[in-house]
Amino acid sequence: MIHLLLFLLASSGFAMLCLARERHQRDVFGRKLSGVAAKRLRAGGLMCLALAFVLAGTGLGWAYGAVEWLGQLSAGALVSVILLALARRA
Repeated sequence: MIHLLLFLLASSGFAMLCLARERHQRDVFGRKLSGVAAKRLRAGGLMCLALAFVLAGTGLGWAYGAVEWLGQLSAGALVSVILLALARRA
């Protein structure tokens, strides 16, 4: 269950970090978001990734948790890239 939670946190964190960039905002929303909204997205994305690290470390042990966290980050980044590619086509 912790693996699913880590994956969801990593995916949502990378999605927020992607949407904090102007280029991706235009691709997804068709316009640029305000600076405050972009900063909140960036902070939320970093908080999701940090929370995932803490949960992985406390739930799985710091040695295995760090490796699991990096793997879930890779999977979350891949999902974000695929979703952005699909958003561009639509």
